[in-house]
Amino acid sequence: MIETFIETWGMFRDTYLTAVFSGLLLASVGVLVVAQGQVFLAVAVAQASMLGVAVSLASGWGPPWVLAVGFSVGAALLTAGSRARDAHRREETAAWVFLVASSLTILLLAHQALGMKQVQALLASSLIGATPGDALLYGLLAAASMVTLLVLRARLVLYLGDPVMAAAVGIPIAVWSLAIATALGLVTGLSIHTSGLLFTFGCLTLPALVARQWCRRASTLFLLAPAVCGLALVPGLVLAHAWDYPPGQVIVALLAAMLWLAWGGRWLMARIEGGGGA
Repeated sequence: MIETFIETWGMFRDTYLTAVFSGLLLASVGVLVVAQGQVFLAVAVAQASMLGVAVSLASGWGPPWVLAVGFSVGAALLTAGSRARDAHRREETAAWVFLVASSLTILLLAHQALGMKQVQALLASSLIGATPGDALLYGLLAAASMVTLLVLRARLVLYLGDPVMAAAVGIPIAVWSLAIATALGLVTGLSIHTSGLLFTFGCLTLPALVARQWCRRASTLFLLAPAVCGLALVPGLVLAHAWDYPPGQVIVALLAAMLWLAWGGRWLMARIEGGGGA
């Protein structure tokens, strides 16, 4: 299995590298999403990116990735600055964005068979067709994001956990909220264009959700989430090649299985500790 996978490196190198680098990038940014309890916002932003692709295909204006990024950034900024005191409004906004983007994506391309086919391919997720430029771009972005998050993680933990205290020590809350929303929109829009909605949403949320089950300190999430994603990325690519399945779906399935096991392990540990206390 491994040998045949290695033999295909020359043919699918860009696809493999793009999958690994984009997955690590999404997992890094996803920590900020999960830590703020904005998992549904992530799928709403991803769907807004799909609407950007549909608008581009329907109007013939520019490359689809430009509007994909623009719409996803706009959707993320729409909810920027929402904190715990208006969590319900934030959820309502995310639901509105998701529903509007979902319906308009289909309506815009309902009578364009070719455009609809491209959108359906993105919905299904496809990593095939990545270019050397994609691999280089995601490699640079992944490295930059992980280094930035590690350098700023102490302040980020304070910002995410206690914004009042963060503001008191001089952290500009509004600026950071806008920066995080912009980063989420940018990363999501770029990834949607390359790897589709399922892979993007899966790698954005599942690694951080798995890591959260075992982290006692929030700062550890920034290290563990990319590691969790890495544990699914390479085996997922190998299994997808061996079984002739689409790699994005296999990787997300592995991440989902890891979350299920993490839930089970957490439940088992709670039962053991509860029994020991009795």
